Amino acid sequence: MEKLADSVPKQKSVRFFEDQNSISAQMNRLFGRQKSVHNILGGGKPADVLLWRNKKISSSVLTVVTAIWVLFEWLNYHFLTLLAFALVIGMLIQFVLSNASKMLNRSPSQVPRLVLPDDIFVNAAVSLGAQVNHFLRFIQDVACGRNLKQFLVVIGSLGVAAVVGTWCNFLTVLYVGFVCALANTL
Repeated sequence: MEKLADSVPKQKSVRFFEDQNSISAQMNRLFGRQKSVHNILGGGKPADVLLWRNKKISSSVLTVVTAIWVLFEWLNYHFLTLLAFALVIGMLIQFVLSNASKMLNRSPSQVPRLVLPDDIFVNAAVSLGAQVNHFLRFIQDVACGRNLKQFLVVIGSLGVAAVVGTWCNFLTVLYVGFVCALANTL
């Protein structure tokens, strides 16, 4: 095997960006981007899911999101109702198991207490606040700027979003956006 591997000619690596100003370098960078799509999406697990790097995880995320959308949209469930039913079922199962263990003369099982750390909520709030502030800063920069074309594009985009918002509710828009994000990266 080693002799066979040594007899195969070695291939030289091809550089995609030979010269930054060449036409071929500009064609290889879609829309003039400098970073990969994975880096643009933030890297890590969320980018892997959106880019379908692990098809099992991406398809299961799509299935869960679709099931949630079907529950809320087609079956007309509300989040609070679904949460209350889930808590009732969980409490019922725990109640039956703890009382059944007393009837069967077994020691009751010790269910661990569910305590969520405060850091999760603080980090989520800080992250959400940063995104909202970034959006508001962008809107204010566009409104105060002198670029009429960008101003009209933003106004038009917000108008289209308002019209689409009258056709369907926010959850449907989020679901369609999520499915489109997954479909565009296939």
